[in-house]
Amino acid sequence: MRNHLGIIGYGIMAKNIIINLIKNNINISIFNKEKILLNKKIFNIILVTNCLKKFISSLPLLKLIFLIIKTGFPIKLILFRLKKKLFKNDIVIDFGNSFYKETFLNNKIINKKYNFISSGISGGANGALYGLCCMMDCSIKLYEKIFNTIKKIFFLKNKRYSFCLSLGLSSSHYIKMIHNGIEYGILQLISEIYFLLKNIIKKKKYIINVLLNWNNSIIGSYLLKILLNILLKKKKKICDIVDQKGTGRNFVLNSIKNNINTNSIFEALIIRIISKNIFLRKILFYNEKKLIFINKSLFLELTKNMFLLFKLLCYSQGLNQLIKIKKKYNWKINLNNLIKSYFDSCIIDSKILFMLINIKKNFFLTNFFLKYIKKFFCIKKVIFFIIKCNLSSFFLISCFNLLTLLIYKNYNIKLIQFERNYFGNHIIKYI
Repeated sequence: MRNHLGIIGYGIMAKNIIINLIKNNINISIFNKEKILLNKKIFNIILVTNCLKKFISSLPLLKLIFLIIKTGFPIKLILFRLKKKLFKNDIVIDFGNSFYKETFLNNKIINKKYNFISSGISGGANGALYGLCCMMDCSIKLYEKIFNTIKKIFFLKNKRYSFCLSLGLSSSHYIKMIHNGIEYGILQLISEIYFLLKNIIKKKKYIINVLLNWNNSIIGSYLLKILLNILLKKKKKICDIVDQKGTGRNFVLNSIKNNINTNSIFEALIIRIISKNIFLRKILFYNEKKLIFINKSLFLELTKNMFLLFKLLCYSQGLNQLIKIKKKYNWKINLNNLIKSYFDSCIIDSKILFMLINIKKNFFLTNFFLKYIKKFFCIKKVIFFIIKCNLSSFFLISCFNLLTLLIYKNYNIKLIQFERNYFGNHIIKYI
C-alpha cells in the first residue's frame, strides 16, 4: 500500500494529483472509462486501463484507491462495481466532494464490503499539483494506515500539513459544502467591492495599487490575489453569466431546513440565478449614472472596513452552521484544526482566519467581530453612496440590512405575529 495505489478518473484534478504522487515516488495504476495514452516508463505508472478487472489485479494485496471523478451517479456506479472486487481490508477514498447526504447512501451501497472514506479537498488544480487542503473523515485506525501515503498530496508548511480529520460518516463532505458556501459569499463580496472601486477610482492602475495595499493588510486573501492576477492580464470580454455546480444551493437549502441564517451566501446564490436571466436583463436595461463628489481617501478607508466586516459575516455564517449541524449528527470536528488547515493552502484562505482560532460556540461573538461592528455607522456612508449612484450591490446591501436588524430595535417583527394570530390563531408569546 505504501508505494503503490490506484486512481480512478483522469480529469484535471486527477492528472495533477498523479504528477504530485509521482514526484514523491509513488507507483500508480490508473483506471479511466475513456482510453488514455501515457508513456508508462517516463511517468512511473504501472498500468493505464479502461478495464476495471485489470486495474484491480494490478494493485497490491492491500489496496488503496482514490476516486477523483464526477459526483453523483458516477460515484455510486463505481462503488457498486468495486463491491464485487474488493475485500474488508481494502480502502477507497472519495475525493469527489460529494453531497454529504449522497455519501450516507454510498456507504449503504458498500455495506461494509470494504473501507470507505469520504474526503473534501480544496486548492484547485494548482493545489493538486503543489499541495491540497484536505478534510477527511475516518476512524483513527484507518487514518494511521493511510496517512504516510496520502500526506504526499497535502500542502506542507512549517512542518504542518493542511489536513483536518473529523469523526463521523460524511462529516468531511459537509465541511466541504460549508467551505464552498463561504467561497460563494466571498467571491460575490469581492466582485461588488471591485465594482464599487471602479466607480470611485475609475483608472485600473490605481485600483490595482489600492488592492495591492489591501492584500498586504488584514483583509489579504487568496481570492484577492486572484483578482489582482486577473486585473494585471489583458482584458478579455466574457458574458456576465455565473455558473454554479450546486454546492452553494445545497448549503442554502440545508441552512433553511435547519432554521439557520445565512443570508449573505443566499444572496450570492440568488445573484448567480439572476445572472442567467439574460433576456429580461436586456429588455429592462436602463443606464443612468450620477456623479457624486467624495473624499476618495476617506471613502476607500470606509470601503476597506466594510469589506472586512462583510467578509467576517461570510465566515461566521458558514462556521456557525457547521457548529449547529455537527451537534445534530454528533460529529467530532475540531474547529481550530479545521481553520488552521485552511492557512496558505485553500481557496478561502485569508489573514482574517487567524482571528477566528479558538472560537467554539458562536463566531458572531468574537472580540474581532464586535470590534469592527462598532464601525458600522461609517458603513452607512458607503451604502448611501451605492444607492445614490444607482449601483447594483445586492450582496452589500443585504449584509448591511442584516447588521441593521441585529444592532437596532426599530424593525417591527411583532406586527407580523399579531397579523398571523388574527387570521390563523397562532400562539403569541407575551413578555
